Amino acid sequence: MKTCLGCAAEVAIIQVCMCHLARFIRLTAIGLVLAALPAQSFAVKNTAETDLSEQEIERAVVFIEVTMQRGDWYSPWQRARSRSATGSGFILGPGLIMTNAHIVSDARQIVVRRNGDSRPYFAQVAQVAHDSDLALLKVSDPEFSRGVHPLQLGELPSLRTRVRTYGFPAGGEKISRTEGVVSRIEFITYLHSGADAHLGIQTDSAINPGNSGGPVLQEGKVVGVAFQTNTSLNDVGFFIPTTVVKRFLRDIEDSRYDGYGEVGIVTSNLINPSYREFLGLSDSLTGVVVDRVVPDTSAVGYLQPKDVIVAIDGIPIRFDGTIQYYGHMIGFEQIAEEKQVNDIISFTVWRDRAFQKITFPLKKFSDGRRVRSNFDVLPGYVVYAGLVFMKLDREYLKTFGNYWRNAGKRLLYDHFYRPVEKPESWAKETVVLTRILPHRVNSTYRGRSNSIVSSINGFPIERLSDVPAALEKGKGKFHRFEMEQSGIVLIMEREAAERAHRQILATYGIPSDRRLP
Repeated sequence: MKTCLGCAAEVAIIQVCMCHLARFIRLTAIGLVLAALPAQSFAVKNTAETDLSEQEIERAVVFIEVTMQRGDWYSPWQRARSRSATGSGFILGPGLIMTNAHIVSDARQIVVRRNGDSRPYFAQVAQVAHDSDLALLKVSDPEFSRGVHPLQLGELPSLRTRVRTYGFPAGGEKISRTEGVVSRIEFITYLHSGADAHLGIQTDSAINPGNSGGPVLQEGKVVGVAFQTNTSLNDVGFFIPTTVVKRFLRDIEDSRYDGYGEVGIVTSNLINPSYREFLGLSDSLTGVVVDRVVPDTSAVGYLQPKDVIVAIDGIPIRFDGTIQYYGHMIGFEQIAEEKQVNDIISFTVWRDRAFQKITFPLKKFSDGRRVRSNFDVLPGYVVYAGLVFMKLDREYLKTFGNYWRNAGKRLLYDHFYRPVEKPESWAKETVVLTRILPHRVNSTYRGRSNSIVSSINGFPIERLSDVPAALEKGKGKFHRFEMEQSGIVLIMEREAAERAHRQILATYGIPSDRRLP
């Protein structure tokens, strides 16, 4: 079980099967700009000295204290209670702090302190990437950066080399420094979003709650950002490599975070010799085979099932789907990872017993927010006569606690498995009757909550915004709410429902009967 480390207390997060889709589909980030700053403010210039003293390095490490308040996906018209968390960061440029997104998500106030300086400074989120768990903070006070050497970004470290992690673990305000060895470099699930996989580096350098956002250094340069650990293993932590950090900084040079482009294919390796023979491949020809092209993604119209991809941007792909990358064997998806939205990607494919070169631009995934954890947003909802309607997403499922055990099988199937079995259904937003606020107008239907809504008054419901439209367009004496489960229909007398509607809003303290995304 892996744990994000931005808070002083560990939080257990359960991985889900959608994480595996992220590696192939390259889900889009929902980058939220919380502070509009000039584009040049994000053009970080790595001019720092590489032979900084230990004291100079520690002076650039920052203690971060955040007051945060999330939306409430159980009672979506209100917010959850505010809470505090601590984490770490490091100065990357004048007034600029690099840290993790999970530290500053849903922030109401951010206070930072330089190591060895008790003076507090107020910071704001300049840019955030929830898909890659990175955030850039801005401190406007010029005194904050005075006399500090920004840390410089290095390259991908080699296996079995030593690294040093800096930060403020366990909520302490005294800096901690630990050392360890790089033991693994591979694609891993980034737990902040719960649905994205990027390159991650494993180390036995102690990374504890509060270390998140702190720099991991090698030979005086930052080679990564500490961000999560694995509580099922002893002395195993993970940091985000600078390949991901540098991509994030390139993305925000125009003061906007676009997120990742995606290819949109599911592939299988070609280790099995019989499969290679079936596809007409010689023993010397390596690569991966395309099993499926995901609808409404970049590869549609370019790649097709049974294509054998032998190279990406001219780099040969091995039978197991890896490429040679900075001396490491890494999944070929890494080439797409480093590109920006609308960049061109090239594939050499074996199709119809001949080679073809296929190029196309990378575009964003159309509905990444549904499969990710959501931050810096409030949930959408519609309340009518005590019936609460919301869209099915990961945040709603979290209201069940252990949703694999507590949520209905139909909800789990619709969220996690339907997109895999019926990918064309990505365009449809699932709407759920999440709660029924008790009133005599709906008293006989209290056991019908957590049901998927298929139609209201005969109008199909494919978006949350369809709910109020269907209520308004309905004619006749009764409202008819039909659930996707066979035979479940809710009937309400229209005039009685209208009279009860305002009473219910007042009784339950609901300021508005809707918030539509």
